[in-house]
Amino acid sequence: MLQQTRKGYPFFLQEHGTSLNTFTKNAAQAGITGIDLVEETGADVEILVRLGFGKARLVVAAPIYSRIKTIYDLEGKTIATEFRRITERFFKEKGINIDIIEVAGACEIAPSIGIADAIVDLVSTGTTLKLNGLKVIEEIMKTEAALIANKKELNNFKVQALKTAIQSVINAKGMVYLMMNVPEDRLDKIKRITPGLKGPTVMKVDADGMLAVHVVVHEDHLFELVEKLKNAGARDILVVPIQRLIF
Repeated sequence: MLQQTRKGYPFFLQEHGTSLNTFTKNAAQAGITGIDLVEETGADVEILVRLGFGKARLVVAAPIYSRIKTIYDLEGKTIATEFRRITERFFKEKGINIDIIEVAGACEIAPSIGIADAIVDLVSTGTTLKLNGLKVIEEIMKTEAALIANKKELNNFKVQALKTAIQSVINAKGMVYLMMNVPEDRLDKIKRITPGLKGPTVMKVDADGMLAVHVVVHEDHLFELVEKLKNAGARDILVVPIQRLIF
């Protein structure tokens, strides 16, 4: 475990699988971890923001050429996994009796060396499964990295400030701030063209008969949008990147 402090925020860097111990011992107020880890440990934490990276699926997989086609073919079989808690709950809910062998890493080789009939493991691209002759027969859950918080600290100012900062960066992803000058008699046409979040902001400028129009748009629309605005009479068009967007 590595402890550092940046801008008044002390934080710990911990290995996967141990990070939630600091929450159960009330040693941390917030953290970033996988949703799968939250589910597996049963930690009493609040998921504040899904971060959009580290995405994967937790799946049941079996050898491609085996007779196992669905999860119901696993009745009485053995499953290798790092996720005992999630696996037990999933198969219990389905009414399927299984045995579980806990492994730590390289779960995908378990069927080929004869210690399990199938596995429950995280999959992102599926390449590792294919290399080991496995196929997905059921998806249990989707997971990704998330900002979590100790439930006792949900009203903590720094926790809320961290949530706002991270969420605002996510909100701003792919968005740009568009500014332009528009003749008053062209305003309605410009409004119809700009697909802003909540409509454009319109302000008077010193030049006679001109208005300043500001709008937030997605950069995917930018290529054609700028040309349409120019043809509709917009001038002095300025495109500015957005660092944060707070709703």
